[in-house]
Amino acid sequence: MPSLFEQLAARYATIPITFESLKPVTVAQWVLESGRGTSDLARDHLNFAGLKWRSEMVGFATPVQYDAHDGRDFYCKFASLDDFILGFWRFLARDPYEGWEEHAKKSPDHFIDFVGPIYNPSGQAYVDQVKLLVPEATKLLSAAGTASTPVPVPVPAGRPKVIVIDPGHGGTAIVGGSSPNNAKCPNGELEKNWTLDFAKRTQTAVLTKALAAGTNIKVILTRDRDVNIGLSARANVARANGASLFLSIHFNGFNGAVRRVETLIGRSNVNATDDKKFAQLVQTKVFDAIEKMDPSTKDGGVKEQSLGALSDIALGNTVASHPCRACMIEVEFMDTVAVCNLFSINPSGAAAVAANAARRQQVADAMAEALIAAL
Repeated sequence: MPSLFEQLAARYATIPITFESLKPVTVAQWVLESGRGTSDLARDHLNFAGLKWRSEMVGFATPVQYDAHDGRDFYCKFASLDDFILGFWRFLARDPYEGWEEHAKKSPDHFIDFVGPIYNPSGQAYVDQVKLLVPEATKLLSAAGTASTPVPVPVPAGRPKVIVIDPGHGGTAIVGGSSPNNAKCPNGELEKNWTLDFAKRTQTAVLTKALAAGTNIKVILTRDRDVNIGLSARANVARANGASLFLSIHFNGFNGAVRRVETLIGRSNVNATDDKKFAQLVQTKVFDAIEKMDPSTKDGGVKEQSLGALSDIALGNTVASHPCRACMIEVEFMDTVAVCNLFSINPSGAAAVAANAARRQQVADAMAEALIAAL
């Protein structure tokens, strides 16, 4: 029986792509990235190219946490070989690779010379490794049959509604009134890392649910890595993109004993009534999700507070026009042992890692449901 990688190469040979001459060099990439299909990422998730999760991959893949050589991160999980093949080319349609088609028109060498250094930080060394594997890739492709047409992924019609999700804090220094971190878990995990994990999960959940419903929604994160952004700059992302909703995600901390879920809206707010309705949707969904996991949590309700990230001026709201509704969710008090045990990103043992990830996903799904319902 052919190996998993041989099956991939045979299937790839039957699927038409715009530049057929690029098949050997891209298979060579996959040989290098996956160890000829022997990596855990390839065997368990059909990800032969080491593709990290990006929101553009909704409809092609789902996110899965994976421990790679450079640490744990979200990677793409594919349901089939076809999904991986189509997903690989969707991945290259992103901004960092803009213009690759012009290089592909010249030759496969020009293509990999352009894409390779973006794809892998080792630059020319990576490109040279790929080129050495092209003869092997060519042989793998030669045994395949005739081309067939892949099933296209549906794209919702119409102008997208925009949601901005703001993972609180980040980086190592205060920037524009935004502290790098506030709350901390008893095991040392930081709020800034929890907010980013929950934000990425919520982004994916919104896009997945929207795609299934045929609804065109665009979700933008104010940050997708460990950097800090000023409070007004966070809100400005909503104004610059014409967002309908802005959700800032945070965690509380106090004395290691207090517990509750609470949602905040801005004080002196030109659209306070609308903001409160939006905040109540988020509050109810998140509280209900956490209460099912642990009845010890408490409902802190919706409150008003002066917060830079919810500034009407920064969001683009005026008395005459206030298109963006905004709130901040304080998911729980992460300085308590109970909450740390529920959501810790790096607990001890594989079973705990999976269970905690599932609980974080349940809260993210709850936030996604609230966001979609609020549109």
